[in-house]
Amino acid sequence: MKDLSERYDLHTHTTYSDGTFTVEELLKRAKYIGLKGIAITDHDTMEGISEGKEIAHELDLKFIPGIEFSCSYQGYEIHILGYFLNDKSEKLASKLIELKKARKERNEKIIKKLNNLGLKITMEEIEKEATGTIVSRAHICNVMMNKGFVYSKGEAFKQYLGRNGVAYVEKGSSDPIEIIKLIKECKGISALAHPSLICDSRERTEKIIDILLEAGLDGLEVEYSSYTPKEIKYYRKLATEKGLLKVGGSDFHGGNRVGVDIAHASIIEEDIKDLLERESKEEVKWL
Repeated sequence: MKDLSERYDLHTHTTYSDGTFTVEELLKRAKYIGLKGIAITDHDTMEGISEGKEIAHELDLKFIPGIEFSCSYQGYEIHILGYFLNDKSEKLASKLIELKKARKERNEKIIKKLNNLGLKITMEEIEKEATGTIVSRAHICNVMMNKGFVYSKGEAFKQYLGRNGVAYVEKGSSDPIEIIKLIKECKGISALAHPSLICDSRERTEKIIDILLEAGLDGLEVEYSSYTPKEIKYYRKLATEKGLLKVGGSDFHGGNRVGVDIAHASIIEEDIKDLLERESKEEVKWL
C-alpha cells in the first residue's frame, strides 16, 4: 500500500450532499488507508463539518472543514472550494439557503421533463433517496435506476440528466467572483477546483484564473483524480507562477463516482503547511 502518512485529501463528499459514504464511513476509510488528514467539501452545505471534527478527533485524523460551491462564469461551469469558513456567518447561512432553494427549483423542472417523457418520478421519491438536505441529479439518477428506467448512471446522464440530455435543466449557479469574496468575508481560503474541467483551452482557463485571482482567489487544485502526470506538473507550475496555494484531492463521491477512491489524488505535507500558514496569518479559527 502506498505511504499516505504525510498526505491529505482536500476534496471529498458525503451523504450530506451527493456522496454515498456517511461522514463516519469517510473518515474511517481515510484512517484505514493511512492518510494524515482529510477535508469534507460537500456541495453547497457545511452540515457534516461539526460531526466530522468530532469523529476525526477520535480517530486522531487531521480534519479540514470545507465546502464546494457550484458556480457559472461566461457559460463555463466553475467550482470553488472553500476551507476554514466561519460557519456562524449570517451571510453564509443566507447564501446556503438560497442555493438550496435553487437546487429544489431545478429538480422540480427536471422531474417535470422526465414525467412528460413518461418516466414517472416524484419529488418525494427523490428526497427519500437523499439522506442529507442537498438533493442532486445523483439522487434523481438513483431513483431512475431503482425504477428500471435506466441500467446505469452513465446512461441516465448521457440520455437524460447530462448537459446534452433530454431532461437537462441549467442550474441557477452562483458567480465565482461573488463566492470568492464571500469566502474571504467568512475568513476562509478559496481554491479553484479541477481547472482542467472548465474548458478545453488552457489559454482560456488561465484567463479565467487571472480574473478569479484579481477577485481574491487563494489557491488552485493541482492534484486531482483525473489529472495526468503532465497536468499535475502544469498546474503545480501554474500555481507557483501565480502565487497560488496548492491544494488537491480525489473528489471522492463513493458509489456515485465509480473508480475514484479516497486519496486517488492527494496533496503533500509541504503543501498543506502552506495552507495552514495562510490560515494562521488570516487568524482563521478551526470550526
